[in-house]
Amino acid sequence: MFDLEEIKRYAPFCVSCLGRSVGLVGFGLDNRERGLEMINLIDISNNSNIEKEVICDSEDCTICDGLIGEIDNFIELSCESISDYSLDTFKIGTIVDKEIIEIESKFSAIFGSDLFESIKSQLNREIGIGVFQKLNLSARLDRPDSTIIIDTRYDTVNLEIKSLFIEGKYNKFDRAIPQTYWPCRKCKGRGCKNCNNSGHLYPDSVQSLVAEPFMKITNSTENLFHGMGREDIDAAMLGFGRPFVLELRMPKNREINLEEVQKAINSDNEGRIQVNDLEFVPRSRVAELKNTVCDKSYRVDVSIPEELTIESLKNGAQRLKEQLVKQRTPTRVAHRRADLIRPRFVQSVNILSFSQGMVELEIRAQHGTYIRELVSGDMGRTVPSFSSLVDGACKVEILDVLNLHLENEEEIK
Repeated sequence: MFDLEEIKRYAPFCVSCLGRSVGLVGFGLDNRERGLEMINLIDISNNSNIEKEVICDSEDCTICDGLIGEIDNFIELSCESISDYSLDTFKIGTIVDKEIIEIESKFSAIFGSDLFESIKSQLNREIGIGVFQKLNLSARLDRPDSTIIIDTRYDTVNLEIKSLFIEGKYNKFDRAIPQTYWPCRKCKGRGCKNCNNSGHLYPDSVQSLVAEPFMKITNSTENLFHGMGREDIDAAMLGFGRPFVLELRMPKNREINLEEVQKAINSDNEGRIQVNDLEFVPRSRVAELKNTVCDKSYRVDVSIPEELTIESLKNGAQRLKEQLVKQRTPTRVAHRRADLIRPRFVQSVNILSFSQGMVELEIRAQHGTYIRELVSGDMGRTVPSFSSLVDGACKVEILDVLNLHLENEEEIK
């Protein structure tokens, strides 16, 4: 039998808290029903004076401090917090005062510490049932659309909404826009006269042009653009395009017709960018995309000394083919990149056209190869370079990304 005097030390307590102390006992019962069984078991039901001394309403309970009686209020708070969001699944979480948890643990130890259900577990479960009944949303522990965290100390709700992730491929034809938002160097993105209070050095980017319609449709708070690498601002991205994932944070609407949005983006930005193959993907796709490496092919227009002949250019291209070059961090990015020497493999260099003072090349090289420096040599920081092999100063004037050679997939051309 249980020690009645030990139990009375924690009185008064509500029936639910008494039942929760053996919450893992009995199937198909709630904690209130378990509590009523416990009243009989500890033999206080036959003594009305003792029962009144020990058992109380939730609001006077020394164990839960009235939280069990607040469950209906927490259900309302939860429903209100997600009322503006389009959701299918949810999860409830609660924050409970440490003192309540400590007292409950000591009280439950009287009946066997391995038998009790924590107050947080009961709150999460019963609030979840209430939200389900009111909104007909499905409770889901694994990656729900929303996580509703109720701070029971202050009756506040912190809402976590699962981001939307949309994968696609983009082409960039405009040689004056970067891939992602580029914060103004002067104001660091806060907005100033220098950037027309936009916070951006460039008014448009691939990210902004792609994200704009999605932000309007979903009413998201923020977006992130995850690309499989990036091209220079003044470089075009041709062929089938570069893979990317657009992340939409805290979306209120999750119902999106991707085909319609794709058409709108392409129509509104004809001649600047184009997107294709839009689809919803899980969060894990971002890491997969970032960790994917592949060879890339480029078309470059190169200015050359007028005295260089086609024969010397062909000889230089042949000597650079299947070569491992060493590239020290280029001078143009040295202010933001670590000063390292990176070995990079050049698969092929082909001459597409030639005229006096200009040559058109197609280069296939390992990911991370600095193509401009591969051609110019960057004052000896890339060895060997096309310039060093043809014995003449060469400079890339126009650069296009042609192919991303992805393993186990059709080449992006």
